[in-house]
Amino acid sequence: MQGLCCCLCLVAAAVAGLSAANRNCPDLVVDSCLCTAERSKGPGRQTVRIKVVCSGGELVETLQPALLPNRTVSLILSNNKILWLKNNSFIGLRFLERLDLKNNLISTIEPGAFYGLSELKRLDLSNNRIGCLTPEIFVGLKNLHKLNLSGNIFSSLMNGLFSELLALKALHFYTDSLTCDCNLKWVLHWARNASVRISEETVCAFPRSLQGTSFQNLKENQLMCAGPLELPLFELIPSQRQVVFHGDRLPFQCTATYLDNTTQVHWYHDGRLVETDDESGVFVEDSITHDCCLITRELILSSIDFDATGMWECMVNNSYGNISKQVEIVVLETAAPYCPAERIVNNKGDFRWPKTLAGVIAYHPCLQYSVNPASLLNAAEESKAWRKCNRTGRWAEESYSECPYSQEATQVLHAFSQMHLNSTNALEFSHQLATYTRDAANFSDKEDIIYLAYMLEKLIIYMDEIKDLADAVVEIASNIMLVNDHVLWMAQKEDKACTRIVQCVEHIANQTLTSNTQVISKVSLNIALEAFMIKPSSFMGMTCTAFQKISADPDRSLSHNTGNRETDQRLNFKCNAGSHSASVVNFSPMDAVAVASAHLPRSVLSSSSALQSVDNSSCKLQFIAFRNGKLFPSTANSSNLADYGKHRTVGTPVVFIKIDGCSIGNLTSPLTIALKHFTQGINPIAVFWDFDLLDGHGGWWGEGCYIISSTGNITTLHSTHFGNFAVLMDLKTVLTLPQYPGEFLHPVVYACTAVMLLCLFASIITYIVHHSTIRISRKGWHMLLNFCFHSALTFAVFAGGINRVKYPIICQAVGIVLHYSTLSTMLWIGVTARNIYKQVTKKPQTAQNSDQPSYPKQPLLRFYLISGGVPFIICGITAAININNYGIKNYAEAQFCWMAWEPSLGAFYGPVAFIVLVTCVYFLCTYVQLRRHPERKYELKERTEDQQRLASPEVGHSHITDSGSVSQATCSMMSSSLLENEHSFKAQLRAAAFTLFLFTATWTFGALAVSQGHFLDMIFSCLYGAFCVTLGLFILIHHCAKRDDVWHCWWSCCPSRRNTYSVQVNVRPKVNVNGESQVHVPCLQESPCPAKSAVFNHPAASHCKLTNLQAVQNHVNCLSPVTPCCAKMHCDQLLEDDAHIHVHSEGTFRPNMHIHRCLKSRTKPRYFSRHRSAGEREYAYHIPSSVDGSIHSSHTDSPHSAHDGQTGHRRACCAKSDPYPTISQPESSDASTVIYSCATVPESETAHHAAHFEMHPRTQSLPFSTTSHNGILKGNLHEAMIYSSDSTGNIKTGPWKNETTV
Repeated sequence: MQGLCCCLCLVAAAVAGLSAANRNCPDLVVDSCLCTAERSKGPGRQTVRIKVVCSGGELVETLQPALLPNRTVSLILSNNKILWLKNNSFIGLRFLERLDLKNNLISTIEPGAFYGLSELKRLDLSNNRIGCLTPEIFVGLKNLHKLNLSGNIFSSLMNGLFSELLALKALHFYTDSLTCDCNLKWVLHWARNASVRISEETVCAFPRSLQGTSFQNLKENQLMCAGPLELPLFELIPSQRQVVFHGDRLPFQCTATYLDNTTQVHWYHDGRLVETDDESGVFVEDSITHDCCLITRELILSSIDFDATGMWECMVNNSYGNISKQVEIVVLETAAPYCPAERIVNNKGDFRWPKTLAGVIAYHPCLQYSVNPASLLNAAEESKAWRKCNRTGRWAEESYSECPYSQEATQVLHAFSQMHLNSTNALEFSHQLATYTRDAANFSDKEDIIYLAYMLEKLIIYMDEIKDLADAVVEIASNIMLVNDHVLWMAQKEDKACTRIVQCVEHIANQTLTSNTQVISKVSLNIALEAFMIKPSSFMGMTCTAFQKISADPDRSLSHNTGNRETDQRLNFKCNAGSHSASVVNFSPMDAVAVASAHLPRSVLSSSSALQSVDNSSCKLQFIAFRNGKLFPSTANSSNLADYGKHRTVGTPVVFIKIDGCSIGNLTSPLTIALKHFTQGINPIAVFWDFDLLDGHGGWWGEGCYIISSTGNITTLHSTHFGNFAVLMDLKTVLTLPQYPGEFLHPVVYACTAVMLLCLFASIITYIVHHSTIRISRKGWHMLLNFCFHSALTFAVFAGGINRVKYPIICQAVGIVLHYSTLSTMLWIGVTARNIYKQVTKKPQTAQNSDQPSYPKQPLLRFYLISGGVPFIICGITAAININNYGIKNYAEAQFCWMAWEPSLGAFYGPVAFIVLVTCVYFLCTYVQLRRHPERKYELKERTEDQQRLASPEVGHSHITDSGSVSQATCSMMSSSLLENEHSFKAQLRAAAFTLFLFTATWTFGALAVSQGHFLDMIFSCLYGAFCVTLGLFILIHHCAKRDDVWHCWWSCCPSRRNTYSVQVNVRPKVNVNGESQVHVPCLQESPCPAKSAVFNHPAASHCKLTNLQAVQNHVNCLSPVTPCCAKMHCDQLLEDDAHIHVHSEGTFRPNMHIHRCLKSRTKPRYFSRHRSAGEREYAYHIPSSVDGSIHSSHTDSPHSAHDGQTGHRRACCAKSDPYPTISQPESSDASTVIYSCATVPESETAHHAAHFEMHPRTQSLPFSTTSHNGILKGNLHEAMIYSSDSTGNIKTGPWKNETTV
């Protein structure tokens, strides 16, 4: 019972407490808030402690104090979106002890925001955006114990900020931009005096020297405002280079951390302060401070002009430093050009510059090589080279200074030059440098020589103290003479490096000769030095001879550029006092050879008036011999130098003679110098080196020097002054010139190859453009064009690439192309020879029945497979076995791009010999066939089915005896349009054989021109040029100029000629009463046909009938018109009677038909003429004299080989018994095809009938046995002929519609 009572008491107490909590913690308006209440623990009166939690909600401002319980002691408003704290935001919450506002967006706190929170002990404002903090913010917080300001955006704290926080014990104020400088010294003092603990988490972010250091552990001397200015935030927008067009608008914004009230922002353009300028459109806005921690200033370019190009700079400064950022502006025109992409190779590496817009500076990262000092020092920053593209689209300024050298030797010498020298390390340094320069022959950069000259000048300074440096200096200078001549020339031109090296050697004697050291002698591979201390009073003259030991190879010992380092190859001096007793000529030692000698006569120092000794006791005499003139490169050439405008080269050693310590005037007795030639030359000139010429670069000068004798390979000269002496000679006429190809081929090769290429391409273009109008077979057309193309490719590649031995890949490509194109050209000639043979031996086609299939045309693919595929396979196999078979890699002695000798035997010379053999066999067989069958002269077109039907036995007689040739005895005359090729078989055979000979000879002479030595290469180059031009002209003349159809095509391209033709043919003809156009054409007295019996046996015809004659449009003027065959008639009767050509035309007269009027005279060409009335006009049309269409063709090439001795060009058409020809046209032939035959007419009727030509044009060709749309009755040729006339000869009725001729 007692336990039950206890339980009831507890329940009652809980209910009472719950009711009390509900009374002290009413419902809140915000759903995300939670309110809890609890009584205080401990003795005495218990109070209710209320806690309000509004965390993780969407609050944008603090809750109204009226909505909160008055006795709230803990208010949690973290993780919301509160933006600012207003004044009196928490008024009335006088019991509040804890306020948590972390992780909000608070940026502004108004003064008095915490007013009324007298009992507040903990305030958390961390992780907000607070930048401005003032003492007024914390007014009323007299009991605050802990303050957390970490994670905000301020970088410094105002002095006296915590003066209102008298009870503060703990402080947190770490930020990402906290700057520990002199502005925070007060915090350190205040914390120590007020016993405030600053948390360990509060560390410095700036400067970088204090980064990560806890603030409470800092000392006062570490907080200072000195050194470079470091800003937590410094931003320039835009920060990258801006490429804009003229007139554009471009704004800039510069933002930086605001450290104190001395912080300012300024704009600069190319170093000039920028201010607002309305006229130029430049506006500089005032600085704006954000949240007491950021300062911003804007620059607006409203209308950009070209003057805006350059660097724009934003500079931030305060009381103890400044910092800036730059951005480049490039102003372009509307259509700006570009600098082209370019590859630059220099001593810093291989740089590939991209295509760059005009006005832009392009940057290229430096190429990294082996470890060097520059890369170690600048490891953090990437070095770059730059080039500027100017406004015209051309590369201008450039700089590679930041990049390391690409050559290891240059890197090492650069490192040597950077070393600090003193008297302690100079000797060791000189020995190391002398050892390294032993491989100077491999130095390839002018900077190498410049660095060496600089280091020698540094060593000379210490020579007074260290005498042994003289040996090292001479050794280094001697090693430099191993460098390539061109490298030395570039170093001299760039920085006078060679002159400086020579002057260092000349200073040795002056710095080493002393009273204790009377004589010095220095020997080396390329330089010998001998110096003496002499007394003028006792000087008796002196002769010094430079010599070297004789080696196994005497020529090697005097080599111009020797690299031998044996001891016996060193230059040395042998000097004798007294008269001129020893010289180069009479040098006595048997195991040595003299290269130079110098003699000073006694009179040099005997004249007291000319001698003024410095110490009246001694002078310094020195001789220096240089093996060659490599240290004396002449950087220019003009008429005031010793070579007098001619290119001469130093052909002897260089000897230097000088006396120091004495002032000597002009020498009364000249110096005598004898020099031995190390090369052959002509026109020697005695010279000395003048260091003052060419702006200090130096040059050879001949004043005071003259040659006294020149015997054999020794030249002796006199000089009236001291200096460096040598002999210049003209080497170009005696030196062995580099054999071709060298750098360039002989000029005749290029000129003649160009002429041949013009001829070949002219032929190619002609045959392509006028393909449809030139009479040539389809096979012949393909063979000719392929031969011309591959010949042009062969010789163009030969002339342009045979000497590209410096480029291995290009050289290999040239060898492959030459191999392929040569084989292909030879095979096309062979295929041409085979085609001629097949045409000559081709059997005539027999007439086929309608049910028998015709033979299909054989495709041309097989020719391409042979002439193009076989060379491709051979070249592919050769390259697949070893690609180095081409070029010069496996043939080091070759100076041209071809093939190695052994592979070429089986891959080129063998196949070419076989092709030539087979081609010659075809030529021989063709010649034999033509001798056996002289009637086979021309190649005719293949007949169609209708033409073959005409040749069938049912016709009775054939107008062609052989489908492959034209018989001379045939009376019928074939039109030129029936010919497949204008040239006869004999002409084709001669042309093919001559072409093979010319191509083979040209190729052979070209090969000899690049493989033979000097003089022979010139001869073979001229022979190559002669045959090359002959080949090109022969192709052009034979295949173009000798063809009348090609001439017509060429003339048709001429506007004046074309207009002349159009005027002649565009005249409206006379029309008869039937609406037919009439053209009167009298016949000639003699016909060009052979006087043989007619092919067709028909009844007597009283006139010549021209059937179905069509005018050919478009290209007809390129075709040779048909020469008609008329009977021999009485001219007087013909002149009285008109011969008519009746043209039944649906349209107008075809203007392109060429008909020529005949002349009665035998000495004039054959013409057609017509008699006209007084009102009619006369027209003349040219007709060639040969059926093949070419007036240039020889008699043997013409289809008509019978000539009349009296007339020269005219031939008899018919015998007197057959005076009247019959003219007909096969229906299946083209418009110009006309077949002529002769018929017999009684002589008694010749006076009563006029010859009539009737022309019946038609719009299209129809097969036989059909009726055309114009009513022409179609039949075979036999049927057409038997209806030619009646027995009386007065009225003719034929198969044509409505045709009766009286």
